[in-house]
Amino acid sequence: MSVNEKIVIKLKDLLNETIACGECLSYAWRTYIVNQDNKSANRRMKIAFGTVQNKWISNNKRYPHAWVEEGNLVKDWQTNDPKGPRTSKWAMKGWPKREFYKFWNPKNVKKYTPKEASDNFKRTKSMIGWDW
Repeated sequence: MSVNEKIVIKLKDLLNETIACGECLSYAWRTYIVNQDNKSANRRMKIAFGTVQNKWISNNKRYPHAWVEEGNLVKDWQTNDPKGPRTSKWAMKGWPKREFYKFWNPKNVKKYTPKEASDNFKRTKSMIGWDW
């Protein structure tokens, strides 16, 4: 086996181990920063962090994801950010919560109000790593 063939195999292995990440975390971050002092949002909105998987898209591999739950809707970067890919039929509307959970199978989900997320950011100086 040549060196080039070994490099190609290694690259394929790396690509299979990693799922390309989008802007889900920054979308969730913008949402909680904008809404941190909004009392109405703090009653009805949750910023969620967890791992998701889908047998068709992620080949059953789990990866970290962030999204926003507002009532019975789930909004994430892929479907709700005007600069995002908006690749699903839920684009700019939000997923029905039941459909999102069925399709993406979230696990280890932690949910925060915008105020709680903002307080965690102020305390840790990070958008991630609080207790999830």
